[in-house]
Amino acid sequence: MVNFFEHQQQARRNTGLLVLLFFLAFGLIIAAVTLVVAFIAGAVQTDGNGGYQLSIQPFLWVSLAVGGGILLVMLIKWLQLKAGGKVIAEYLGGELVSPDTQDPVERRVLNVVEEMAIAANMPVPAVYILPHESNINAFAAGYDTRDAVIGLTRGSVETFSREQLQGVVAHEFSHILNGDMRLNIRLIAALAGILAVAHLGRILLYSGGRSRGRNNKNALPLVGIGLMIVGGIGVLFGNLIKAAVSRQREFLADAAAVQFTRNPEGLSGALKQIGARQHGSRLVSKNADEAAHLFFGEALKHWFGMMATHPPLEKRIKRIEPHWNGRYPEPRKARSRSEQEHVEAQPKPSALNKLALLALPAVLLEQAHSPQQAPKLVHDLVLSELLGEPNEALKGLNSAQQLALVELAVPALRQASEAQRLNLLKDLQEMAQSQDLFHWGLYQLLARQLLPKGKFKDTLDNQKALDVTVTALERADAGQDVDRGALGKALNTCRGWAPKAKETLIEKWLATVRKDNVVSPAERQLVAILCACIEVPIPDEMLQ
Repeated sequence: MVNFFEHQQQARRNTGLLVLLFFLAFGLIIAAVTLVVAFIAGAVQTDGNGGYQLSIQPFLWVSLAVGGGILLVMLIKWLQLKAGGKVIAEYLGGELVSPDTQDPVERRVLNVVEEMAIAANMPVPAVYILPHESNINAFAAGYDTRDAVIGLTRGSVETFSREQLQGVVAHEFSHILNGDMRLNIRLIAALAGILAVAHLGRILLYSGGRSRGRNNKNALPLVGIGLMIVGGIGVLFGNLIKAAVSRQREFLADAAAVQFTRNPEGLSGALKQIGARQHGSRLVSKNADEAAHLFFGEALKHWFGMMATHPPLEKRIKRIEPHWNGRYPEPRKARSRSEQEHVEAQPKPSALNKLALLALPAVLLEQAHSPQQAPKLVHDLVLSELLGEPNEALKGLNSAQQLALVELAVPALRQASEAQRLNLLKDLQEMAQSQDLFHWGLYQLLARQLLPKGKFKDTLDNQKALDVTVTALERADAGQDVDRGALGKALNTCRGWAPKAKETLIEKWLATVRKDNVVSPAERQLVAILCACIEVPIPDEMLQ
């Protein structure tokens, strides 16, 4: 099994200290700014004997004002990014790729993203292309799978071979599965608060300079200079810590992507294509600085290694390909093979071949990609047999194919009208209660992607949640009724668990379905749908 749980836990350990240092630096910045403002405002005065006296009340007011101001800027920035990955993608100049696009380049990118989503057992994220970026880069952004996006520069989609594109997309999916995106967005908000100190200092310096002639005792320029110095130092150290956090995550994402694709040459080939170009992975977007740590490659030029948000390119390649000779290839349009040849060249078995192995009919894929047709497809998929209105195109689909269609349809459902989405979910909620547990799970998966998070706030205590999920598997295998209300609350609980706790949960589920020494197809897909609801990949043995 590709141990994403171990990667997640290691990532948390490696970055925990760095995040602690970040907040320590944040506290020191507030203290330093408070001292500067308090001194100039008169809260700190000389006592006539060469010492200083601190007036506590003015000092506290200044401290509250400074800390509150920085936190307010952070909150505003966080609220701006609250909508998830699409905000960041658009902030960087990205354009959404329609799920039913017929453009061959865009379709090629979507096919790779869909393959990875099915392999990762998660709904397909929205895909953005940065049309004004001719160099090679990519990013993942969002808080979780419900608002995740994958972004690629125009240079990436026009340059990479299919294998290299798979490696890069796998790297970005690793960031999603490892929980990096939430931390990255919080770092953007925190740095915005620190940067606001330096901006305020600049404003005070200039405004004080304009009024100097009217009031020679104006202290604003001094306050401005002090804030600029403290803010500049804060931004420097904040960026240093942010860069260190990012470098830790990049090595882990590379390792996870190689394990996930079973094809190290794809990822190392993509990195070599960056090294082969003069400007590599540099971006021209004016907003690239804030989001530099989100990208696959170094988005900005840094004179000092400590400011780099990514490990050196050579080190990343050497970790993937230890015997690399250190020479980069000639820059080229890396499409020497046809699409079919790239698929056939993949190692067998490959997680990325799963979508092809499912052999979904082309007409169903077309419907799953269409915002107009996807709601009816999903409706028929879950409810047609129960309503006695069978859809001939859906006859004979096994549970793996049904799950894949639901995951593929999510981007189109998000673009469907609100009325269509709500009507679909209402029908599914009412009718899924009468269906088998697998189809109830399909409703749960869709609802968790399309409804507000507040709809799933009811939880259980941790031990109860674990017991409820195990009991549900046992009763479903025995053909007995399952308390779906309790199971829904248990899934809400388990979704927020730490990686190691989720790993323990999955091990319990596997032990439960192995009890009779026979793992049925129904049990495999029930485990798969439960994994999807708590946002973890399917265990390898459940894919057989």
